[in-house]
Amino acid sequence: MDLIDYEVPFKGIVEQSIAGIYILQRGRFQYVNETFAFMCGLHRDQLMGARLRDVANPEQVTDLMAQYARLIQGGAQGERFVIRRTLRHRPGSFEIYGTRVILMGRPAIVGVSIDITEQERQRKDLMAASARLQELVSNANMVREKERNRVARELHDVVGGMLTAIKFDLSRVSWAVEGLTSGSTEEVVGRTRSPAPTPLKDTVNELIQLTQETVEAVRAVSEGLRPGALDHLGLCETLSQSLSRFERRYGIKARMHTQGESCALSEATELSIYRVFQEALTNVARHSRATEVEVDLSFVDDFLSVQIQDNGTGFANDDMSHAGHLGLLGMQERARELGGRAEFTTSPKSGARVRITIPLTRAIDAPKSRRDKQ
Repeated sequence: MDLIDYEVPFKGIVEQSIAGIYILQRGRFQYVNETFAFMCGLHRDQLMGARLRDVANPEQVTDLMAQYARLIQGGAQGERFVIRRTLRHRPGSFEIYGTRVILMGRPAIVGVSIDITEQERQRKDLMAASARLQELVSNANMVREKERNRVARELHDVVGGMLTAIKFDLSRVSWAVEGLTSGSTEEVVGRTRSPAPTPLKDTVNELIQLTQETVEAVRAVSEGLRPGALDHLGLCETLSQSLSRFERRYGIKARMHTQGESCALSEATELSIYRVFQEALTNVARHSRATEVEVDLSFVDDFLSVQIQDNGTGFANDDMSHAGHLGLLGMQERARELGGRAEFTTSPKSGARVRITIPLTRAIDAPKSRRDKQ
């Protein structure tokens, strides 16, 4: 079989290749296939015989010609070069590789090209996602430290002050009891007493009231760290009670609807959903200017979904990387950790709609149910 028999199948392979193929000699294109021409954004006849310098991206021509010179001299073998298309209607990038050969007694470059537009887009998306994640982690750390400081202040200023007052009142009760026991109001264990001490009953009543306030303060701090209602009432009732408190506090009409039969959920699932619910309602109160908010809790088709929608101003834009949207990023991350997703869209009432959907196979309580802990 002579050479001409080999040319036909090889020509078909080259022409149908998904990789661009080219031959450069004396700085001009001696051959290009249709794939390479398409990557360049030119017609094949525009490239055939054209000088590399004339068709190159003006911003890259110096570097490209320098690499061509190194290749033709036998250096830089296998070195890649990324070319950026300048077409407005089809921007993108492709990378070229070349090898020095001798063609008809003269040095030439035979090479291939691969379109990397999609890879570049994915790389940029990954970098943007990484940057958003770093910002989210940084913000989460900052929020955690603020929360720790808040709890520390509450314990020191409120609970600490109440306990100090209780200690003082207990001392007064002790003095009064000692005074009654000794029958003297002048001096008790070396302490000078006032001639008309506060009646013991009043002191005890004040002490009881102060103790009750201390209990409530501790309960409020504890509730802020983890809502105790989740452990005793479950997710549905906890959300309902929180929504009622939200309505009373902000004067925003609130309704809740449930669908499907609820089931026992893991602590992590319940707490994550509750935090998303809290964040969504916080956004409604702070930013939405809404007069109504609706919450839908659904257990349908092996999925748990929670939707919070209002009739307010909606989301300002779709850029989740903006500092003002770190709360939304937090919701996305909580949903992702549970194998689900978070969506932020416009509600039928033109306000904001937050919806998280979680597969129940990831959300079911295991291995101990709430009843086992009681």
